Amino acid sequence: MTATLPASYSELFDLWANSAVRRETTVEDYRKILASFARFVRGKEPASISRPDILGFRDFLVAQEQSPVTVIRKIGILKTLFHVGRDYELLAANPAERVRIAPAHSDRQKSRVAFNPEDLSRIFNSGIYTDNYRPIAGGKDACYWLPLLALFTGARVEELAQLLVDDIRPADGLGWYIDINDEAEHSQLKNAASRRRIPLHQTLLDCGFLDYALSMRECRFLFPALKPNPRRKLGGYFSAFFSGYLRKRIGITDRRKVFHSFRHTFKDVCRKVGIDEPVHDALTGHTAPHAGRRYGNERYPLEPLFGAMERFEVEGLDLSHLYTQPSSPRAAKPETVMISAYYGIVVAFIRPHGKAPAPPCLHARCRGAEASFSILENTVLSGALPFSKQVLVQAWIEIHREELIADWENGKSSGNFFHIDPLR
Repeated sequence: MTATLPASYSELFDLWANSAVRRETTVEDYRKILASFARFVRGKEPASISRPDILGFRDFLVAQEQSPVTVIRKIGILKTLFHVGRDYELLAANPAERVRIAPAHSDRQKSRVAFNPEDLSRIFNSGIYTDNYRPIAGGKDACYWLPLLALFTGARVEELAQLLVDDIRPADGLGWYIDINDEAEHSQLKNAASRRRIPLHQTLLDCGFLDYALSMRECRFLFPALKPNPRRKLGGYFSAFFSGYLRKRIGITDRRKVFHSFRHTFKDVCRKVGIDEPVHDALTGHTAPHAGRRYGNERYPLEPLFGAMERFEVEGLDLSHLYTQPSSPRAAKPETVMISAYYGIVVAFIRPHGKAPAPPCLHARCRGAEASFSILENTVLSGALPFSKQVLVQAWIEIHREELIADWENGKSSGNFFHIDPLR
């Protein structure tokens, strides 16, 4: 339901809303908070609002026991809206400037906290996982897979709920990953940093997630039973279901523990096993605070992400009762050995583990795009590069074919590959 604004506040709101392209949910959120403030000051004109009015609203929110994070966000929204009014000379000053609130310092003040090992054991030994409980309210199969995915990816509920089957993708020489993107019309992400790739953890493979994804090929959505709420969020109804499931079915009564707690758990585990902060920020889509991280390709390289996921282990959690195939501590994966680089292209050999014969092939990467090439046939086996880069790789293969084959054969027996001159 759209919040009603007095005429003067509506003018202020429209100036902000029309100043940039904004998500519908963001617009409605700002409208609700401004309407709440207008009611609090009993319709007092924006031009007459003073700092004590903002302070009074802040104290009112605190008295309602809203979390410090929520209060900070709401005051920040008022600050943004009044700033627009000042820019358009509707207001002489911004009354919300420098209005502060103490941040949350203790666990009691946090609005969300991580699950502990006992919580996780209770969740994954509950009816959904032991009695084939698949309620419609939980999106049927979604209620089984979303908690597992959240624990082993750290992704937000909406990022998982809106996944398409085509978002589960292979990476040559590495394995399978989830592509979090906003390419589809229905997709919504929190910010640009949310676009990312998350490797599938071995536990998800052992539990049969890839088999599930492949079985859904005839569907567009990975979880077709999820229905959007009035705000068009596919994870909205599921979030409400899951909170109720935690409280009523499992007995986890701490209201700070919700589906988003999986994301906190993921970050805690990353830190505990020693995954570097830039890497686990790339996995979770957190905005990097350091300027240096903004340089380079738009997408974080897949190799360190797969390496980090191999180290990710939730201590004390046994999910063997969910395995559909024998567990392996590490997925067997091909090695990639760089042998040349030119014009922004990195070229490597793909050398599978084991003694089974394999035809010589190359893996090429350029600005986040990847493709594999047959050396003998000089054709694309999988993936795709920009056409101009693909032509360069195939020209290089044609020039160095005999060297490449000799390098491949030598490397298979000795384990050592030699560098090959780049394209000039």
